[in-house]
Amino acid sequence: MHPSGSGQNGSGRGRYKVKSKKRKSGNNSCWLKLLLLCCYLPLGSVLAGHGNDTNSSEQRQARLVFTSEIPRIAETEHGDYAELATLLKQYRREPVPLFFLFGGDSLGPSTLSSFDRGAHIIDLLNLLEPDAMGVAKREFSFYEDELSQRSYEASFPLVASNLYDPITGANLDGLESGVLVQQGDIKIGVIAVLSPAAQEQYPLKRVMIFDAKTAVREQSILLRQAGAELIVLLYSANFDFIEPLLSQQLIDLALRKNELFRLTSNVKAPSSPRHINLMASSEVAVLDLSWQKSDPATLQVQPNIVLLKNFAPEPKVLSVVKNHSARLEQLLGEKIGLTQVALDTSRRAVRSEENAFGNLIADAVRLHAGADIAMLNSGNIRGEKQYKAGATLTRKDIAMELPYRNQVVLLQISGQQLLAALENSFSELELLRGRFAHVSGMQVRYDSRKPVGERVLEVTLQGKTLDLNKKYSLATFDYMAGGGDGYKMLTELPQQNYPNQMNKLVAEVVVDYIKQQQQVAPVIEGRLVDVGRTMP
Repeated sequence: MHPSGSGQNGSGRGRYKVKSKKRKSGNNSCWLKLLLLCCYLPLGSVLAGHGNDTNSSEQRQARLVFTSEIPRIAETEHGDYAELATLLKQYRREPVPLFFLFGGDSLGPSTLSSFDRGAHIIDLLNLLEPDAMGVAKREFSFYEDELSQRSYEASFPLVASNLYDPITGANLDGLESGVLVQQGDIKIGVIAVLSPAAQEQYPLKRVMIFDAKTAVREQSILLRQAGAELIVLLYSANFDFIEPLLSQQLIDLALRKNELFRLTSNVKAPSSPRHINLMASSEVAVLDLSWQKSDPATLQVQPNIVLLKNFAPEPKVLSVVKNHSARLEQLLGEKIGLTQVALDTSRRAVRSEENAFGNLIADAVRLHAGADIAMLNSGNIRGEKQYKAGATLTRKDIAMELPYRNQVVLLQISGQQLLAALENSFSELELLRGRFAHVSGMQVRYDSRKPVGERVLEVTLQGKTLDLNKKYSLATFDYMAGGGDGYKMLTELPQQNYPNQMNKLVAEVVVDYIKQQQQVAPVIEGRLVDVGRTMP
């Protein structure tokens, strides 16, 4: 394959995309199209073809900057886009060709994203000029059409290599299946894959996620044919094929940020030096790369993991961040009440056991809908914050804790169906998944040591044992009612009307509850008891 042009602007930056469909007219994309071959060549012949280069002994050098998962702005503790801009400016002054790849997982959830669907993140990234951005599951926080719209606002390609949209017969409109990016005379191929589990966590309306390994193989071959010297894979889930593909030279570098790594015990650490896994929110990988031209097997990686908080904010980007933050303060500065007890909304606290803040939300939702019981997935709690006893709560606090635009629905559920929903809640405890649910109106005893699907031991409602044949009214999020986080058993349940029903977001329901109470004191009271922790 041959590019149809140089693909470079005046600064030496260039991008080529590997795809067949056209972008909308009027979009000022700066990467060029490639004509796809109908049949893929065997990988061995592709690599062998590169080996015939007369300059194969030429030493090549480049630098790659990678990070991801920055959904919030004005993060004084960890740093965000303003600090990242300073880092990039510093390294771009040096003569080594520099690539900036952003791993995504940032268009949501956040307080501001609940208003603009992640448009401010694209606005900030446009200032930072990434060569490409990988699409991860949180880019679907507001579903497919919003992501497609964001892609046309971006001055850089958004890459998702294993998506299929039946409307286009290919990828989601605006996304690329693979891109060839260029700095100076060095070309790097970029692939990004999602886990099929994302389709459970974010109940997509039409887009399908197909086999990630197959997509990597196909895109790797296409990008090698297009002239990629190195293939970089961006990913955001636990795949067991990453290191085998590195050893097979289908990919040359694999990049991920996994902030859960330190919190979980069953995730294997990367063993290859070409497999980089960031583990903290403020971490950025600065990778010095060297290899012999046309021989990616010679790639040497010198990683330097730096922290954003150690860089001063870049003034122009900081100004944009402050403008966006000011919008939030105007909208959400209202004081709504105070908490008489300490509250912890850190990820481990809300995704592994009963939690006081989770109880507060569940109680507010059950009261709002007038339901027998309430069940709410913990993945919707995103504040990652500690509140001291006596702390004043603002509308912004609740918007930060509940950034998704969920609404309350009332379902009619049988005891048998409720039992299945609870088993789903406890099915991925070890991974701290967001499907772990907080409840109101019931007490559940379970054993995390037992096999998945057999963990619920006892359920009581108002002192009575759960009747598998009885019907109960269940208040929950529309996200769960739509099958999100694996709650497929809820999708066919009949919805009921209730007196307070209105198009009010869950965050507003909780705000109203706190304002009415003025002072809240939620406690852990034995709603969720894991006997696997309490018994030897």
